[in-house]
Amino acid sequence: MGDLFVKYGYRSADNGTYYSAFKWVADTFDIEYKETYKVDDAVALLKNNNYVVASVGNGLFTTGGHYIVLVGIDGNTLKIYDPYLYSGKFETSTRRGKVTVSGNTVYCSVSNFKKYANAQKFFAYQNTGSNQTNNTKKVTTSTYTRYIKANGGLNVRNGAGTKYKRIKTLANGTKVTISKTSGNWSYITSPSKGWVCSTYLVTTKTTTKIKNTVGKTKKLKAKTTLYSKSNLSGTKYTYLKNTTLTIKKNVSASVDYVYIPYTKRYAYVKNNVYK
Repeated sequence: MGDLFVKYGYRSADNGTYYSAFKWVADTFDIEYKETYKVDDAVALLKNNNYVVASVGNGLFTTGGHYIVLVGIDGNTLKIYDPYLYSGKFETSTRRGKVTVSGNTVYCSVSNFKKYANAQKFFAYQNTGSNQTNNTKKVTTSTYTRYIKANGGLNVRNGAGTKYKRIKTLANGTKVTISKTSGNWSYITSPSKGWVCSTYLVTTKTTTKIKNTVGKTKKLKAKTTLYSKSNLSGTKYTYLKNTTLTIKKNVSASVDYVYIPYTKRYAYVKNNVYK
């Protein structure tokens, strides 16, 4: 289905599948189809022998946008196929105890689904077959992409938390690849490896207009650290308050490349340090 969505234009670049894709599926394959925004309506459709695709946001199943499939219900327990299921996914502090996993199937009570899934919309397909075939494929870890939305850049750490050492800082707008999550932290595999706070990850790249200050002379408002590399890493240079510098290039909305006449040095610095 993913291949068909790409082929017929129902997937946006790096931003998921359009809702309109699901109605297109129903029309193309001549399947009885309904849409709803209500969990109770989705449950009723599930009980009436429908498969229900659920669009969920940041919550129990994902830190971004995600589709899962409700394939059955037993009493008050939903049977769910999660295409982004990996070992330990529901053992993080914010997910633990809310579902159970058997094989590659997730079991979640309707009440927990309402509280924690952050469901946005449901797309239901009538099952006209007499038998259901269980998915027995091996669970594998998949990856997905997000963009950093943090004007001052986002720290990459060697563990899931602020207590862990900073490895480097990635600039606002950087595209990252995520392989797993732990609470409100995501592990990225590119452009570097490490943990970043999920709060500052978005599905769509946002661009911030860079104010042109090239050629202007500024003074530091306090004692400041400058860096030899554009990602504010490498060799550190410390300058005192009122040090004069000249902006040679606006690297990003938050970082400038500057020249310090006093030491005849070029370096990189955050642009919020000027008077």
